[in-house]
Amino acid sequence: MTTTSEPRTHDWGDTPELFGPRHDYREALVMRRLLPALPGPRVLNAGAGAGSLTLKLVDAGLRVTSTDFSAELCDWTREALRRRGAEEGNPVIPGDLQTLELPEASFDAAVCAEVLEHLDDDMAALGRLHHAVRPGGLLLVTVPANPYRYDWTDQWAGHRRRYTVEMLRDRLLAAGFTEPDVQGWGFPLTGFYHRHVYRRALRRRLAAGGGRAADGAPPKIVAKVVRAALELDSAFAGRRPGYHGLIALARRGDTPG
Repeated sequence: MTTTSEPRTHDWGDTPELFGPRHDYREALVMRRLLPALPGPRVLNAGAGAGSLTLKLVDAGLRVTSTDFSAELCDWTREALRRRGAEEGNPVIPGDLQTLELPEASFDAAVCAEVLEHLDDDMAALGRLHHAVRPGGLLLVTVPANPYRYDWTDQWAGHRRRYTVEMLRDRLLAAGFTEPDVQGWGFPLTGFYHRHVYRRALRRRLAAGGGRAADGAPPKIVAKVVRAALELDSAFAGRRPGYHGLIALARRGDTPG
């Protein structure tokens, strides 16, 4: 239940600089799962945010189309690509993933990282992604895990829900994807970091009137140490119930859906 002491829902378009050790670790997991399985170089980054994952994908030699609901974040991604000299051949398209018109069977893979939980109709978005990925192509999804852990930080972030393994697997199958491999990640250190470091820092920042994610950010050396420590969670991926998030890899069937 929302109370007056809980922070208001956050608009991600207001904080395109949002980035930290947990974010970087999750993107590293995405790259490790995606790259060895890729059937081709054309990738859709659906819900690209400020473009940090787009840049990693481009640096890996892929041709990336990025989308996001926020026009501001699309501008950030375009500028990041421009600074990298990689704007040509890597378009950025604003639009709502629930209704966005995407070319059919045009991508070898799609990544939808920390997006579905923000949407009223996550099945509509999965349908759009199924339409856009070619037969035999891949979809990689990450979402926050365990509905019982839904708290005020989820409300602040605009999360509509958290997912169980079964929820995410069932949605992928219902959207027409096959072979969904859903694993938990974030045990034990990422979950500990979220509960005992991130939440406390966010409360202090909001109480002080700091709306931007960069306000009160830890020194870079501290962030680097935390980022290195989070790698310990990789040894427990998919093997423990105390996970913080889910990462799923699925395939579009050999015939159009």
